Amino acid sequence: MSLDNVMGIVDVVEFEVQKYSTRELLFSVDYASSVSLKVASEKLDIRGGVGAPIRISVDHTKTADFASELPLVDIKALGVKLGKTAVKGATTAPKSEKLIVATSSVTLTQTPLASTLKVYVLESNGRDIKNELTAGTPATGATEYSILAKVITVNVAVTAGTVIKVVYDYTTGVNAQLVRVTAKDFAGYCRVTGTGYALDESGNKSPVSFIVHKCKPTPEFEIMFKTGEASNVPFNCTMFTHKIGTEEVFFDVIPLGDEQWS
Repeated sequence: MSLDNVMGIVDVVEFEVQKYSTRELLFSVDYASSVSLKVASEKLDIRGGVGAPIRISVDHTKTADFASELPLVDIKALGVKLGKTAVKGATTAPKSEKLIVATSSVTLTQTPLASTLKVYVLESNGRDIKNELTAGTPATGATEYSILAKVITVNVAVTAGTVIKVVYDYTTGVNAQLVRVTAKDFAGYCRVTGTGYALDESGNKSPVSFIVHKCKPTPEFEIMFKTGEASNVPFNCTMFTHKIGTEEVFFDVIPLGDEQWS
């Protein structure tokens, strides 16, 4: 079996991202919706004479880019893009709850961190704020509350069935992951390799691999919370040359004609 020189590439590839200097595997992608290798250059046209015809044309400033769309949000991929690895462990997170008063108290699902708790009595529509309660002595203060661990006690004026909204910060469990975007952290150099397949008119189906020898991820991304639409996070890279022998190489594409895709 040998793959023809003329082939069709009709599907996305799976790819791996490694640290350039050590080849440490940073993350793998088997869920991309698109992957592309792009090359561009600039051209200088030198014109002269009547009608300004082109006398000499010089190509220069070749660039290459890796681009991919990830329809799933990958915490490790975000860490590579941002230049700051996601940290797994207990961290601070926000919490908002609506609770119904029973016997002058409500119970929170988490323990608030100091100085973060805000308590509001809502109107009967369960949305608009009627008034804020402040920390104090609810036995004597109609607009005051007290808290012990997760239990908030309110004045009897806040009758049973009243909806209270609470907003606070708390400490998460150890399996939380913190993705932190900072002003000073940027991605380092990476190596990207991947494999897909090609078809030819002779009926052969063989793997096609590629190697992006050296690249740096671009930091742009957007996480969108929208009904009926998934966030697509791009993992795009600007390529840099990597010396192989005497050549300055951006990337290699390798049709594996001796192998059968499976």
